[in-house]
Amino acid sequence: MKEKRINKKVFFREYLEKQLKNAEFRKEYDAVDTEVRLAVEIAEARETAGLSQAELATALHTKQSNISRIERGAQNMTVGMLGKIAKALHCRLEIQIRHA
Repeated sequence: MKEKRINKKVFFREYLEKQLKNAEFRKEYDAVDTEVRLAVEIAEARETAGLSQAELATALHTKQSNISRIERGAQNMTVGMLGKIAKALHCRLEIQIRHA
């Protein structure tokens, strides 16, 4: 018997909170802290802007799969690309280096 899937929107923050309850996921998440935090911030800014990954991709003249990689922290980005993403999301890019 096939399971029926209900088309339900899942927000990234809700998904992340659920995943962080898994100890192994949490350990890996903490190991890649900077990349993951940046990916989460981009995903949240996109959701706040009310854009889908496909819509953001269109604004950036790229593919939705590239936005997916960015939001998973699996894409190395330049400062220039971060600036383009911020502009497309009507945000300001701030980069800081702080003492730990």
